[in-house]
Amino acid sequence: MLAKAFVIAMAADFARSDYAKPTLIRSHSREWLIACRWGPEGEYLSIATAGPITEPPALIAPQAISPIHSLVGVLVSESESQSTSTFLLVRQMPGAIELAGTFFPADGYVLMQDRGDIHLVCKARYSHSCGWLDGKEIRKDIPDPAPYSAEAMSWHIEATRRDWIGEFIPGSRLPERLAIRATG
Repeated sequence: MLAKAFVIAMAADFARSDYAKPTLIRSHSREWLIACRWGPEGEYLSIATAGPITEPPALIAPQAISPIHSLVGVLVSESESQSTSTFLLVRQMPGAIELAGTFFPADGYVLMQDRGDIHLVCKARYSHSCGWLDGKEIRKDIPDPAPYSAEAMSWHIEATRRDWIGEFIPGSRLPERLAIRATG
């Protein structure tokens, strides 16, 4: 079963597409993500971009990655038999959540699955206006963006967990796995 709380790094394949035509892929990239699940029942999930992947195999996440842009999801279903949790992405921050990175309002879903390792599939689209408040960048949802707006697009993301020094999964043994990889 997928843990109810964690902070993990993931190697992700991004496909970006048009907001109005999500199947029309315009670009591809590989990026680091930081996924964080929290809440009394594990009901929240944030997925933050953390920079481009510069090493082709991307087996271990760089130590210094940190959240840049963050999507937030709310738990909608779980399957213990399939070890999956599904989250709906939100356009407005729920309650008084403190979030690392700049919040990106989005529509879509995230499917997290644990079958020996954690995998993520995310289909999202977002449209926002950019501004500043108290010295921090903010993004506000625009429900009906202008055609071909630079701040409106869709993302197709597939990611797999990678070892990372900043990882937290209750009961996991990251230091042992890193030591085995270093000596193996």
